[in-house]
This record gives sequence, structure tokens and C-alpha cells, in this order.
Amino acid sequence: MYFTLVHATIIVASVKAAMSVLRASVPLQSRRAVALHVGTLSVVTVVAFGTATGLCKALHPGFDLSWQVLLTSATTASAATLIWSAFSYMSAFYQRLREAEAARYEARLSALRAQINPHFLFNAFNSIAALVRTRPGEAEAVVEDLSDLFRYALRASKDGGTATLGDELEAACRYLSVEKARYRGRLTVEICVPEQLQPLPIPSMTLQPLVENAVQHGVGETQGDCTVSVTAERADGTLLLRVLDTGPGFDSTDLGDALGEGSGLANVRERLELFFGEAAQMRLLPQGIELQIPLRGTAETRPRSAVEEHAFGSDEHAFGMTEAE
Repeated sequence: MYFTLVHATIIVASVKAAMSVLRASVPLQSRRAVALHVGTLSVVTVVAFGTATGLCKALHPGFDLSWQVLLTSATTASAATLIWSAFSYMSAFYQRLREAEAARYEARLSALRAQINPHFLFNAFNSIAALVRTRPGEAEAVVEDLSDLFRYALRASKDGGTATLGDELEAACRYLSVEKARYRGRLTVEICVPEQLQPLPIPSMTLQPLVENAVQHGVGETQGDCTVSVTAERADGTLLLRVLDTGPGFDSTDLGDALGEGSGLANVRERLELFFGEAAQMRLLPQGIELQIPLRGTAETRPRSAVEEHAFGSDEHAFGMTEAE
């Protein structure tokens, strides 16, 4: 009985070693690779069976070579090999599946982050061209803001997909500075975000599309002045981020209607779903948009920030943007 177990163990060990080498050198990514695995393992099994039989006979001349004993040994070895093989290949399959899903997720997220309205760039260049002749200093400031905004967008497309609320706020301010040069005194900006919330992680390029939407549907659809405001607060483990404008407002509070008007809001909503699933919400308000973002981590499983432990409202930092001279 002892040598029968030794016989089976030699076969199993040989097949396992062959499988490890095959998995490392020939990944199961095609039918040809599968056929190669099956053929190689079949040959290894036959060779291992003969080697194990000869070795056991040499070590123990009384080793029973009857077909019943050899069949028992072969059956034991085959069952053990089959179980181990199934587990090994299933693990490899699910690992490749997870890697493929992660790659698709990252590609989709990068494509979404890269979406910046080309009309904004066209209008910005027109504003710069007009300012160069009359106010070169202001034109230079607009170029710097535009450069910083696109540098941030490029960095966001390469990083892990998150940024701090403070970074998002700075990028939004760069965008609004460029738009203020276009609309002159008609656009006023009010930003009130508590300092303790600014280190919180949120998906990158979340805020800029919201302020872009506010400018387009606020000052862009009225002949008078318009104020765009950005506010944030923490409530019940959720970051409430609102971007409002004093323009004509939405014709409907149906979010589906607003998402159909352009890719900006749809972009933000889709990325929030990628990061948080149904835990994050986008609400359409009469004069703007509200995002409800969970504060307990992102898709990269960020740890909770220490600032989340502070109560909201203890120290607020408000700042605004003034017209460039």
C-alpha cells in the first residue's frame, strides 16, 4: 500500500510540475495553447507512470504489478491531478477575467476623463486673439489658465482616476477664469467650500463639466448678468456638491432630459457609476446640479481622510474670482 501511494504521488508531482511550467511559458489564450497543454500533460502522465512503476519496482522488488494495483494507483493519481488541474486553471481563468475587466474599466474611464468640450477651446482661442491686441497682459493670464487646465486634464487621464476636491476646485477656477475673459463683466463666480472638505478624494474631472454646464445654461442663454456658485457640505457620510447658476434654469427637473443635452453631465454621471455604483447620485435642481458622493472611499479603496472626522461648518473658506484688469 505504501509504494502504491508513492507511485501515485510521483505521477501527481510530475504532472503538477509540468502544468506550472506550461502556465508560465504558454498562457491559455488560444485553442492551440489549450491543445498544447493537453498533449504535453498526456505525454508527461504516460512517462511519469512508467518512471514511477520502474522506480517502485527497483526500490521494492515485491511491488505488486498486478493490473488491479496499477489501476488503483493510476486512478488515484488521475483524480488528484484532475482536481488540482481544475482548481489551477479556474484560478488562472478568473485572474485573466479580472485583469481584462480592469483593463476595460481603465480604458473606459480614461476615455471619459479625456472628454473636454472642443467648443470651449475654440471660444478660448477667440478670446485670447481679441485680448492680444487690446489687453496683452490679460491675454497672457488666460493662456496660463488654459494651459494649467489642460495640464490638469492630461494628468487626470494618466493617474488613478481620483483627485482631491481642492484640486478639482482649482481646475474649475481655471476654467471659469477663461470664461470670464470671454463674457467680461456678465459672469460672476461665487465659491464657498469648507477647507476641511478640500482634501477629500473624488473622481477627477468631476467639477469642471458641472461649471461648464452652468456657464452654458446660465450666462450663455441670457443677455444679462449671471452668477455661477459652487458649494459643498458634508452630511451623513456624503459629500453634497452643488453647482448653481442664476440663468433661466432647466425646463425640466427630469435628469434624463438634461443628460440628453450634451455629454458633459452624462460623462460625470457615468464615471460616478463606475466608481461608486448606485451609492453616488446626481440630482437636477431648478437652477443647477447636485452630486451626492460617498465619503467612505473610491474605486481604489482609499482610506477615510482624517478631515472626515471633523464636523462640517467649524471653519469655512470662501473665495471668489474677480474680473482681470
